[in-house]
Amino acid sequence: MEAMSMSFSAVWGGMVAVAVVATMVYGWRFFNWAWLRPKRTEKSLREQGLAGNRYRFLFGDLKEVVQTTEQAKLKPIKLTDNIVPRIIPFYYTAANTYGNTFFTWMGPRPLVHITDPLLIRQIFANYNQFQKIRGGNPLSKMLAKGVVDADADQWVKHRKIINPAFHVEKLKHMLPAFHISCSEMICKWEGMTKGGSCEVDVYPHLQTMTSDVISRTAFGSSYEEGRKIFELQMEQAKLVIQAAQSIYIPGSRFLPTKRNRRMKAIDAEVKSSIKKIINKRLTAKEKGENTKEDLLGLLLDSNDKEIKQQGNSKFGLSIDDVIEECKLFYFAGQETTANLLVWTLILLSQHTNWQDRAREEVSRVFGDRKPDIDGLSHLKIINMILHEVLRLYPPGPALGRMIHEETKVGNLTLPPGTFLLLHLMLIHLDANLWGDDVNEFNPERFAEGVSKATKEPASYFPFGGGPRVCVGQTFAALEARLALVMILRRFLFKLSPSYSHAPHTIITLQPHLSTVWVGMVTVAVAATVVYGWRFFNWAWLRPKRTEKSLREQGLTGNRYRFLFGDLKEVAKTAEQAKLKPIKLTDNIVPRVMPYFYTAANTYGNFTFFTWMGPRPMVHITDPLLIRQILANYNQFQKQRGGNPLSRILGKGLVDVEGDQWVKHRKIINPAFHVEKLKHMLPAFYISCSEMISKWEGMTKGGSCEVDVYPHLQTMTSDVISRTAFGSSYEEGRKIFELQIEQAKLVIHSLQSFYIPGSHILPTKRNRRMKAIDKEVKSSIMKIINKRLTAKERGENAKEDLIGMLLDSNDKEIKQQGNSDSGLSVDDVIEECKLFYFAGQETTANLLVWTLILLAQHTNWQDRARDEVLRVFGDRTPDIDGLNHLKIINMIFHEVLRFYPPGPAIGRMIHEETKVGNLTLPPGTFLMLHLMLTHLDANLWGDDVNEFNPERFSKGVSKATKEPASYFPFGGGPRICVGQNFAALEARLTLAMILRRFSFKLSPSYSHAPHTILTLQPQFGAQLILTEL
Repeated sequence: MEAMSMSFSAVWGGMVAVAVVATMVYGWRFFNWAWLRPKRTEKSLREQGLAGNRYRFLFGDLKEVVQTTEQAKLKPIKLTDNIVPRIIPFYYTAANTYGNTFFTWMGPRPLVHITDPLLIRQIFANYNQFQKIRGGNPLSKMLAKGVVDADADQWVKHRKIINPAFHVEKLKHMLPAFHISCSEMICKWEGMTKGGSCEVDVYPHLQTMTSDVISRTAFGSSYEEGRKIFELQMEQAKLVIQAAQSIYIPGSRFLPTKRNRRMKAIDAEVKSSIKKIINKRLTAKEKGENTKEDLLGLLLDSNDKEIKQQGNSKFGLSIDDVIEECKLFYFAGQETTANLLVWTLILLSQHTNWQDRAREEVSRVFGDRKPDIDGLSHLKIINMILHEVLRLYPPGPALGRMIHEETKVGNLTLPPGTFLLLHLMLIHLDANLWGDDVNEFNPERFAEGVSKATKEPASYFPFGGGPRVCVGQTFAALEARLALVMILRRFLFKLSPSYSHAPHTIITLQPHLSTVWVGMVTVAVAATVVYGWRFFNWAWLRPKRTEKSLREQGLTGNRYRFLFGDLKEVAKTAEQAKLKPIKLTDNIVPRVMPYFYTAANTYGNFTFFTWMGPRPMVHITDPLLIRQILANYNQFQKQRGGNPLSRILGKGLVDVEGDQWVKHRKIINPAFHVEKLKHMLPAFYISCSEMISKWEGMTKGGSCEVDVYPHLQTMTSDVISRTAFGSSYEEGRKIFELQIEQAKLVIHSLQSFYIPGSHILPTKRNRRMKAIDKEVKSSIMKIINKRLTAKERGENAKEDLIGMLLDSNDKEIKQQGNSDSGLSVDDVIEECKLFYFAGQETTANLLVWTLILLAQHTNWQDRARDEVLRVFGDRTPDIDGLNHLKIINMIFHEVLRFYPPGPAIGRMIHEETKVGNLTLPPGTFLMLHLMLTHLDANLWGDDVNEFNPERFSKGVSKATKEPASYFPFGGGPRICVGQNFAALEARLTLAMILRRFSFKLSPSYSHAPHTILTLQPQFGAQLILTEL
């Protein structure tokens, strides 16, 4: 018994000793962790010249951070106040006390604050060295881990598998889901405003909308099905904030506290809900069903491909990994976009001038049509606004990183375990980087892109930077642009008196104090005030500012007159000029464009301005400026605005811009290749022979008067019918007649002042233009359908323009593997309408002016006839011979100098642009004057007004002092694609006429050039034809 007692005493003594040693060891370790190590770190940081707070035992600055944050949230701030003292009050005070780089304490951990852009660039670039913050309460990771939380190889794996789901091409397919969700929100607002106005708390609506978007795009389910996940994640976010702001005692997460239990319960429920959705997908996949085109489907598909490619499941994501990524989709995807949109609405409510500019851009880009990916990508003003909103209100005020080993950061050597805080807001609001207007809402700073907005590009990083830049930023930006477009189209908005400006953070930066109340006003009710101001700005203030700017740059021009500018005078002088013909020796410019001719004489030929309604029109005849403009076709695009019905004549290649123009031109080019045109020569010959036969029937071996112009129009229309559609003129005659009528109606619409929306009104002209368009499209559609049916039967493509166009289109689609790379049926119809008008009009006008001038100058008629007889004799003209008709080529060049297809070429500036020494505002029209340039004695010599084809004997470059002064078919990349077609047709026709007839002007001919889109004889072209 005594022995047992001694044994028990020894065991007990040993246990006590172990406990004492353990207490001493862990006590020392705790003391080292909570005091000695932080004090050594503090000493090291101060020795390196870094300033910061004195370390306080265990809690560091945590208590003060929480206390100052809670105090800051007690009351709202003014709209003009700096928001940083409210968002991060403790760190804001420290930054003002210690400078750009300083340290505070996150418990016993040093927190080094960085606002130096060069250091930030270094940190972002070295993502393996500077990883996400670790430590603290593990329960704070319950909100979402996934790619945002992974590091090193795990991050590489996650990012590689996730990236395909956020590719732009994939996001295109999600646009309908964005549109549906936003439409539902808009409908709710319309139900609340009831055609008037009311106060609406927009923030919960935006949260609902963006959550619905995530549910549809991530899981293919409606918001109602995914609502519980969203609500749970919102609750979890608040609990995570509380956990992050508390000192964490290791192991305390296992304690059954109320907060711990709730966080674990939320996590279990969210995971269970998402797992059910994933299991449904996996079951469907096992049954052989196709992968759905939503984020979850794309993620699972990408994951399977990676596993199969590597031959090992370790290279893929586990089910738990996929669940975490889905949780991240839900929180980050919803919060980021909802917050971006709510701050955008608040700022645009304050700055209504930018709200108006954004709405105008939306109207200009989309009109009444549904927003598409191409249009959304070209919203420059909205993009500038979103950049500026993200500068002032980034998703979060700072980004955290952690050092895991001793590391150099700039001149500092930091110990392992140091936290780094990269301050987005402090950098985004640094006047040294952004200028004196740093605290002002000024989207204009982003007009030339992010790199030009600030002195250091790394000073703008709302979505992070380097390889770890947010993978979903394109998704968020696309969703935000679409939502803003739809809101701007339906509503005007201003801040409600009940709105309290109180930004705060719950993981992300969002409104506080009963959220945000924004007064939503429907367009109909507010039109008298808001649109009245917009109209006054558009019709008076903006033009007067522009006029002042142009005059300050030394440009002369007309004084702006309210609303109409010079439109009335342009139309009036044009009508007066048409009342009587002119002499054959008179300058034709005063008759063709009398108003601009007078202005050119008043202000000087090279550059001056007039007014196209409230739009400035800068007139240019300087060849060097013209060359610059024609070469930069993306910068100087076709004119937009005005009556949409003015484009009804034919859009197609001549009307499209950017990537669309590149696509159209690439597909159309093969049809106009010289080798293809050779095969069209028989069609040219047949059509011209029919006209010659009619003339022979009229002259009956002698001579008679013939108005050749309608005959030439018939012949060139027949050529288009045969070469474009393989049909005779009789079959295509109705299209031709309708297009001519349409051209006259288009001219009327261009010369009228356009009131936005008036093209919808059922006026006589509008109804007729729409009826013509419908009939022309129907006729062309029948021809196209015949071709498509023939192709389905295995018949070869015909060697006419429509056949070659359809064939080239099919090849492009097959080559790219995507129907979006080709032209739609509507595109093909528009190209055909353009063939009919431009192809017929251009050649008919070139030929009629050539016959009129040769009828005056019979010496050149004789020389041309001699050349034709020398080259061809009695044989049928062929392609080689036509290409060697030098005298006829000289004659055509000289005719086109006097009588180009149109008197001028129009372009438009879409953003502030340098043109020579001028800086022109967006919306400026440019008029490049062919006729004024072609008839400038300084460029062409003293005989500029004389018909002298000899000037072109050594080619165009030697005919004038500046080659860019001759551009009858335009210039640069957008030079007329059909000019070789027109030239070949004209050479053949003239050769055949010269062989059969001599001609002179009839006494009844009245010289009256005028324009119906193209330059043509107003009263016809009466010639005395004599059969040879």
